[in-house]
Amino acid sequence: MTPNKGVMGGTYAAGRQTRPELIYRYKVRAMAAFDAAPLMRGGNLLDFGSADGLALGEMIRLARPKEALGIEYSDDLLEKAVEYGFPVIQGDVENLPAAVPQNHYNVVTALAILEHLKDPVQALREAYRVLIPGGTLVVSAPNPFWDELAGRVGIHKEEEHHEQGITPKVFARWCTEASLIYVGFRPFMFLPTAFLPYLKLSIPVGVSCYIDNLLQYEPLAPLFVNQLFIAQKPV
Repeated sequence: MTPNKGVMGGTYAAGRQTRPELIYRYKVRAMAAFDAAPLMRGGNLLDFGSADGLALGEMIRLARPKEALGIEYSDDLLEKAVEYGFPVIQGDVENLPAAVPQNHYNVVTALAILEHLKDPVQALREAYRVLIPGGTLVVSAPNPFWDELAGRVGIHKEEEHHEQGITPKVFARWCTEASLIYVGFRPFMFLPTAFLPYLKLSIPVGVSCYIDNLLQYEPLAPLFVNQLFIAQKPV
C-alpha cells in the first residue's frame, strides 16, 4: 500500500508502549467508546484504524464482544498488532476488504482515525454498509483548537498527520451524506486531567472518565481536548 500523509508508523507504535500521554489517550478512548456503545458487550465489534491494536485490545477487555476485528492500513502498525496477538487485518477503511461482512457488526469504532483520512465520508459509508440495522458507530477526534495548539507548541507531532479538523456540525453533515443518523456528541479528556500524563503524573483511566462524565456539558466542551461522536444505522 502506498503511504500518505495520514498514515502513522513504527515510531508511533513504540511511543504507545513508553510515553504516558499516548498510553493514557488510547486507554481513555477505549473506555469512552465502550461507555457510548453498550451494544459492544457480547456483540460483534469492528474497529477502523486499529494501529497496533492496543485500543482494540482494551475494548475487548472491557466489553468481551462475541467477535472483534480491527482494520489497519500501515504495514508497520499491522506488524505490531499481529505481534501483540490482536485480531487485526490489513485494509483501507475507505474500501474495506472483502473479508469484512456486510450487515454484521453491532458496533463500529473509529478512534482517532477520521481526521487522518482524505475522504472520511467514504469511511462512514463503509461503516453503514457493515453495521447491522440499528447498529452504533462511535468516532473519536481531537478538538481542533487544542489539536492545532498542541502541534504548534510541540506537545505532540501527530497533528502533522491530520488532514482536517472535525466538529459536531461537520460530523453531522458527514452522517447525512453517509445515510447514518447523527445521535450526538460528547466531549472527553478534560484538559486539566488530560495534561497530567505529559507531566509524568499518572491518573487512573477510570478516574479520568468519571471526571469527564461529571463535566460533559456542552458549554464546557471547549475545556476538553477530545470529542466523541455517536451515530446509528437506521433500523
